[in-house]
Amino acid sequence: VPVEIYGKAPNQRTWIIHMPEGDSKRVFDGKQGWWAGADGPAPLETLTSGNLDRYRLEAAVAFPLALKQAFNQWKVGREAIDDVPVQVLQGMNPGLLPVNLYFDTKSGLLVRWVRWNETPVGPVPTEINYEDYRDVAGVKMPFSWTVSQTYMQMTIKLAEIKPNVAVSASMFAQPAPAHR
Repeated sequence: VPVEIYGKAPNQRTWIIHMPEGDSKRVFDGKQGWWAGADGPAPLETLTSGNLDRYRLEAAVAFPLALKQAFNQWKVGREAIDDVPVQVLQGMNPGLLPVNLYFDTKSGLLVRWVRWNETPVGPVPTEINYEDYRDVAGVKMPFSWTVSQTYMQMTIKLAEIKPNVAVSASMFAQPAPAHR
């Protein structure tokens, strides 16, 4: 399905997913987040705890300076993904489960991140893998993302990225409830 993604530094992000039953909007304004769409649990859901943290992290990953400031503590390690060496940075904040960020040791590009959401049945992971990096105005950007969760997997393939485009502040405001 077609998707539009808008971002504004340091940490704002909006997704508009054009689904057959109507648009679904996922918005993070830098502090708060919302989900409005026919695919949501309610016409408008204000995000809390783990879901809000996921949106916060996705917005921070889009802007590396915000990512650096997204965590209070960091640990560093090494690992391999498909026999390719990666450096692992584990970010931690009080009251939240850690987030692992995997960077290719040769290119320095983010190839994966994994976060856990605390649920009544225990921690549940979300993993996003990035591929197909291309140069966009002098910056390497991933054009393919694969998101894996316990209940689904989806691949996002971007057709284009337009950097430094003016985006109205209204794109990051609480969306109207979806019509059902």
